[in-house]
Amino acid sequence: MSDEHLNHGPSGHGVEYEHEDLSTGGVFGFFIGLAITGVIIYFIITGMYRFLDKYEQSQMTASSPLTKAEDSAMVGARSVTKNYVEKKFSDNGAPLLESNERQELGDFVLKQEKQLNSYGWVDEKAGVAHIPIKQAMDLIAQRGLPVRPNAVSNPAADKAPAKQASAKQP
Repeated sequence: MSDEHLNHGPSGHGVEYEHEDLSTGGVFGFFIGLAITGVIIYFIITGMYRFLDKYEQSQMTASSPLTKAEDSAMVGARSVTKNYVEKKFSDNGAPLLESNERQELGDFVLKQEKQLNSYGWVDEKAGVAHIPIKQAMDLIAQRGLPVRPNAVSNPAADKAPAKQASAKQP
């Protein structure tokens, strides 16, 4: 190596660097080529989608002129009416998507609160009614929970606690 390519730093050792790095012209050329390629791809995709959209519209079948617009599923070229969807889904019992989530949730919560804080029949023929939750909790606190007796008693199980109790006594 010649002395003109050496850089003598503070330590006195020779430090070399690469003289054949990338030129700025090459980097700018790459980015310009990338931009041109992106624009070409944009126009190709846009043209392809326009062609496919025109092809799809030319292949669509027209609705029968004998059906009414309200009864048919296809009112416009691609739109389905809300009434048609609700009728079809309610006929087969399928749940519908929420159209106004906030209001539907609010209505549901208000309905539940109204039921929890009111009197009403659960089954009027059987004589089963519901009372407000606060009153039901007060009644449970006063009377306690109902206990039902065991229908089948196991004699071995009844004797086991008695034997254990007698064994513990001194």
